[in-house]
Amino acid sequence: MHPYRPAAAAARHAAILAMIKPVTLRRLLTCCILGWSWPALAVDPAPAAPTAAAASPPTATPPAAADPTAATFPNAAPAAPEPLLLARLAAATLATDFIKLGDDAAPILARYAKAGRDPAKGAALFLPAPGQFIGDDAVIAAALRLLPAAGWSVLAVQLPLLPAAATTAEYAAQHDQALARAGAALAHLGRDAPPILIVIGRADNVELARELAGDGTRSGVRAVAALGPWAGKVGDSPLPLFDLSADRDGSLLARADARRQEARSRKHPAYKQFILVGADRHYRGFEDEIARRIQGWAEHLAKPPAHAAHGS
Repeated sequence: MHPYRPAAAAARHAAILAMIKPVTLRRLLTCCILGWSWPALAVDPAPAAPTAAAASPPTATPPAAADPTAATFPNAAPAAPEPLLLARLAAATLATDFIKLGDDAAPILARYAKAGRDPAKGAALFLPAPGQFIGDDAVIAAALRLLPAAGWSVLAVQLPLLPAAATTAEYAAQHDQALARAGAALAHLGRDAPPILIVIGRADNVELARELAGDGTRSGVRAVAALGPWAGKVGDSPLPLFDLSADRDGSLLARADARRQEARSRKHPAYKQFILVGADRHYRGFEDEIARRIQGWAEHLAKPPAHAAHGS
């Protein structure tokens, strides 16, 4: 072991201090003198001994009464989202194509774009899937953007919105209200007396679209388009039906094939099916194509049947 040499140690200490910048040295001395904590040198202090109050076990607190709404919908949107959306409409913070149907006592949120040609070719009413906000439906957005320039008015009506965790059964219980809203939207479109009026239903609301249309006698609806996922049947409605399905979902494709065979067996005169190759049940990336295909199908419907043209 080397003997301790005070002179040599002092020289080393002086060399170390000479390498430290004067500002850094002043900060170190200040921290040491005043006891401040410098962030670069901070060290977590040792935990203090628990006081008598802290050492004793806490007094048990009885649980608060459970909120039934929170228990039912733990991650839900506000229980009544539509008033908030209508307030945003009044504040002009929604897209400019949003409108309010009905009166102040029973307002209905909708999106509307009037045909950009005069005379118009027709009007299309969109019914979103249960629980779908019309501002989030990309197919509706595509139709509002593309079809008016081609001579079509487009209206999408907001159907009842329940909290996020609502079930299919709970939406089914809103049937009457949904039908009333769809009827109000249809009446709004009918004011302009379009040459042809079609209704497009999505998912389970395909059935609502068909119920709204009926046989076309009272509603004035000329045809219905179905945009899946839809598990329904063709049935015996005389109205033309345009059945759009995706091919990347095996179960939906099987149901579409069953409807095609049903229409063939019934010899349905105005059933048309189109399979979107490469599309999934959400139709991402196919929104513009869907809008254009609905337009082309509807414009074909606008032509009178051959037998009517000959007066037979």
